Amino acid sequence: SGAGTSFERGTLPGECVGNCNSMAYALQALRRRVQDYPDMSWTTYMPTRFQEDVEMRARVLSRIPADCGGVASVILPAEALASFSGDSGGAGDVIGWVSRLSQEAHGCRRVQQALTETQSDEERRALVEELHGHIRKLSRCPHGNHVIQKCIVVMPPSSLQFIIAEIMDGVKLSSVARHKYGCRIVQSLVEHCLPEQVHDLVSHLLDEFSELIKPGFGRFVLEKLLRHVTGQQQIRLTELIEQSVPDLACHQSGCAILGAALECGDLADRCRLAEFILEASDQIAFLVDTKYGSSILTNLLNLLDGPRCQRLLSLLGANLKLEEVFQRGPSDEPYDDWCSEL
Repeated sequence: SGAGTSFERGTLPGECVGNCNSMAYALQALRRRVQDYPDMSWTTYMPTRFQEDVEMRARVLSRIPADCGGVASVILPAEALASFSGDSGGAGDVIGWVSRLSQEAHGCRRVQQALTETQSDEERRALVEELHGHIRKLSRCPHGNHVIQKCIVVMPPSSLQFIIAEIMDGVKLSSVARHKYGCRIVQSLVEHCLPEQVHDLVSHLLDEFSELIKPGFGRFVLEKLLRHVTGQQQIRLTELIEQSVPDLACHQSGCAILGAALECGDLADRCRLAEFILEASDQIAFLVDTKYGSSILTNLLNLLDGPRCQRLLSLLGANLKLEEVFQRGPSDEPYDDWCSEL
């Protein structure tokens, strides 16, 4: 309860920051009380002001890491807590603590709110400036990745070059693109930045194509590339997918990439890809049996010529005539209804 009183007054003891291990248990207890209120009867022992002020509980909770053992790198000093005594939610509340707040559930929402609601371009730039040097870490954070995505959406592309530079610096780019949270940052950059800004980024991604097609989150990045890259990079991406059809058609993530490729790009490229898929006859049955099979088979039937369509249906053990298939088609009744006949 002593720790709770200190937080209530906005005066976290200085020794808590310097000697976090000794305070870990108290912080964990405080977090549980704030988090569980009012579901658990014992949380009523919190100070009365906490019980009456929902916003205050949220502010305090955002300062206490879920893993209090690592509190030294995240917990804020007293002056930071005191700066959150108001309800404005403006940039002034978070300036000076952006990188730390971005690593907490409630804190990251306050930072996003400030980025969205501030009317001052100068304040918005000041908020983003505090993220410099922290992009790699935040891109792998379940909370921080949302802050970076918000920056990419609300800031002009010219202000985002540092994010691209930090994402590309150090380890292989594919390790970020295949990460559960990192892939979101790469997708946002490809979608919102100018083509010339992300040209090198896309080139590196294509260089590591063999890593991105492995089962996992890299497939979302490739699907985004299919919808946004142009020119020579689009040609190169198309060729890489064509060359990798056998590898892609043997797992769910790969089938998702093939499904997206059959829907994006030039008609001639999509027709050629359909022929490559048809040649991978050993994988056809598996490909069609995935959750992407309905749209993939529909696109194959639309892109292949008559004899190739007949061959496709033959490979699947279909006893349907092509005329019947196209008459009934997915637009007339769900594909799943007639897929069972194959």
